[in-house]
Amino acid sequence: MSGENGKTGRDRLVDFRRLRLFVLYPLGALCGAYLLSFWLGPALDGFRIARDKGVQLRPLLEQARADRINYAQAAAEGAPAGKYVEWCVQNRSLTEVTVEGDAARRLIVSNYPSMPVYTGNKHQACIPMLLQLEKPDFGTVRVRFEEALKN
Repeated sequence: MSGENGKTGRDRLVDFRRLRLFVLYPLGALCGAYLLSFWLGPALDGFRIARDKGVQLRPLLEQARADRINYAQAAAEGAPAGKYVEWCVQNRSLTEVTVEGDAARRLIVSNYPSMPVYTGNKHQACIPMLLQLEKPDFGTVRVRFEEALKN
């Protein structure tokens, strides 16, 4: 059917079928990018913090691996306070912090609340941790928790 001036019903000023292609999709992409920017900023900050922490811990880990201080050396009289050790620690509670789950090798942790708790089986596994030795206390090793390490 022709209208005046020979235009049909399909010839409109705005083609609503193409409206979503040129307006709604780009608008949705802009909104998605805006929402993504809220997540991306903190995520990148988290990566930067983790990288910086790794850079700070690297020399301490190298020192701990070079010194290779074991529990017996740390528990001995005149043990090297202030040195770093990398031990596999099982932390079940404040009074049950042990090296490799051995009840004979207990640790006293000066900053215990910052240490992750291991909730696995008592004889199953432990978490590698970077610890700083403090002055031994009656044959029990006192340490300061620095960082839980990835396996």
